[in-house]
Amino acid sequence: MDFFYVFGKMIELFLIILIGYIACKCGTFGKEARLHVTRMVLNIAIPGITLASVLTQDDLPGTMEILGLFAVAFSSYAVLIAGAYVVPKLLRVKAAEEGIYRFMLAFANVGFIGYPVTQAIFGDKAVFYTCVFNLPFNFLAFSIGVIFIQKSAASAEGQEGGGAGMAITYRMFLTPCLIASVFAIVLALTGWKGPALLGDICTMLGNITTPAALLVIGSSLADMPVGEMFGNWKAYVFALFRLLVLPAVVYFIYRGFVTDKLLLGVCVILSAMPVATNGTMLCLQYGVDEKLMAQGTFITTLASLVTIPMLAMLFV
Repeated sequence: MDFFYVFGKMIELFLIILIGYIACKCGTFGKEARLHVTRMVLNIAIPGITLASVLTQDDLPGTMEILGLFAVAFSSYAVLIAGAYVVPKLLRVKAAEEGIYRFMLAFANVGFIGYPVTQAIFGDKAVFYTCVFNLPFNFLAFSIGVIFIQKSAASAEGQEGGGAGMAITYRMFLTPCLIASVFAIVLALTGWKGPALLGDICTMLGNITTPAALLVIGSSLADMPVGEMFGNWKAYVFALFRLLVLPAVVYFIYRGFVTDKLLLGVCVILSAMPVATNGTMLCLQYGVDEKLMAQGTFITTLASLVTIPMLAMLFV
């Protein structure tokens, strides 16, 4: 594994977060700007990169191989989501924060960090495996993940039962991100890639996603006192579960029946990524205080400099 390459990618993250932090402090990227950028990313950029992940593949595997990859990917998220329900209950977090912690435990940054890290550890073949894991991520993060965020919003507004009785309607599943995820899965299974121009356009739009999301996180952190940014002990406990405990659980569950060592390794490493940058933007989108999500994203990204190489040596 090229540790310096992975380390360099992580430094890129921190520098862009820092730019967002400074921009907010200077008054050029405040909350109103965060909201506008968030809507653009969620409605245009992420659907673009989701479709591009399939449209730009030179050689898609056969349908049965892709179905096998999907089965492992979706089921691994079932393990993470189960953990996301258990851990907040054990730590007795506030009802208004429970959905945010659930999102942080269930959904990791399998995109921007996932691609270079898996490629550095496993080689070029791992890139397509990571692409497959990104499709269920987008589907679940923008359905179940949104439900987590909305329940926190309902609890913060004082609704009875912490939002447990929140109505789930078909409109929740008609977001651009979710629609793009469904189309991408269909495209992967059918092998249809369309004209190269379409893939290039989706890629160009999708390239906005990561820098914009990191700027939003940095800007959100700027609204927090420095002591508060690092002073939440529960964030460190959740980081431990997010980065080490849940990936270890995934490894011990799957090592018995996933015979493809590359697939097992990619599954474990992707489950060990820091919190997904999309979480902060979803909080902004649905009116939830995004500071806790931004804090969790920052802490897990910082800690992953150590935990990802550690897991690679232990389990891969």
